Amino acid sequence: MGSSAFSFLSSMPERFVYVVAFNGDRFVMVRHAHRAWEMPGGRVVPGETDEQAACREFFEETGRTFIPIGSIAVEGGKVLVGPTGPTLSRPDPREIAGVSEFSSLPEELSFPLVEYQKVLSQARSIMESFKRNEAIDGPASPQARPEVRR
Repeated sequence: MGSSAFSFLSSMPERFVYVVAFNGDRFVMVRHAHRAWEMPGGRVVPGETDEQAACREFFEETGRTFIPIGSIAVEGGKVLVGPTGPTLSRPDPREIAGVSEFSSLPEELSFPLVEYQKVLSQARSIMESFKRNEAIDGPASPQARPEVRR
């Protein structure tokens, strides 16, 4: 993925996940307290599946539920894609300064714009396939590792 923040994350010994969650056509981003806007996510802890880690990280950072319906492999980890549920709690303000839905990427981003554009485009394609009831490879369970067929 080049010299980007995602490459930085992939140089860490642990795997990471991050989430592109949609509410209709809008996607959720968090404003990190010490950075800028970014997709929610973090490290996969030992014993967790990627899907469990994505749901946990998403809830911790947004206070919302998340249903993974597809994924995108990236160097060092995975991006999980799916719809988001309602807000059930508030994130820790020492870590997350804000949670918002966007129809396009905001100007102030934690990592290079090109990284977000590529993943967001793929995530939108996965959601559109899901909405059209196109087949998703693998079991339909959120515990599975689904990939949308191309």
